[in-house]
Amino acid sequence: MKIHLFLILLFYTSISKSQSIQSVDSLNIEICKSLIQNKNLNNEIRVNTINNAHITPYLSKFKDSIIQKKVFEQIFFRLHKNCNEFVALFPNESAKSNWSMQTEKPIEDISREQCNSFEKAAQYYYYENDGNKVEVTINDNLWIEKFSDDTFSKLYFKQKSNCEFELEFIESNNLSRKNLSVKGDKYLYRIYNEAEGVYSVYMKNKETYYTFKIMRQ
Repeated sequence: MKIHLFLILLFYTSISKSQSIQSVDSLNIEICKSLIQNKNLNNEIRVNTINNAHITPYLSKFKDSIIQKKVFEQIFFRLHKNCNEFVALFPNESAKSNWSMQTEKPIEDISREQCNSFEKAAQYYYYENDGNKVEVTINDNLWIEKFSDDTFSKLYFKQKSNCEFELEFIESNNLSRKNLSVKGDKYLYRIYNEAEGVYSVYMKNKETYYTFKIMRQ
């Protein structure tokens, strides 16, 4: 009986979370439209506009301040996943970070042998926008990330043809990653250059290419 009740509770909790994500993503579609429409205005005005027209009214539905904070985190990080215009508001904060956005597809200059060498090494690292180092371990078809605050992310790693690999989100206790993705979300990356263990990678999001570098330990 206790097991049965637990499964029911787990089922409804899962539905509630799914509905919450869907609601946030619907809101973010409108936020992104607003950012595109106001593209010619300065960023402060654009941010104030989406805050006053969308974010504050949405958060006012929740009376508990703790819930408001959690919902805001979902909105903020899901915007990073689904809205290129929002991501563009946050330039790199550190010289270590090599993330960039571009509309042109990166020029590929890499051999099949160089691509294949990627999966043979198990330890990598890259830098986030703020310059913090993220350590990556690839093992048993898992991609494990360890962040500077000792949190982690776990994803399935699948090597594909044509210098591509796919990551499928499993779980994370990192603030950004647990709000950015839900279990089952997939991300396709393509390696387009390699030099002395430094791999240049891109991911396409709509018509925008996100590029970054991942280094062998």
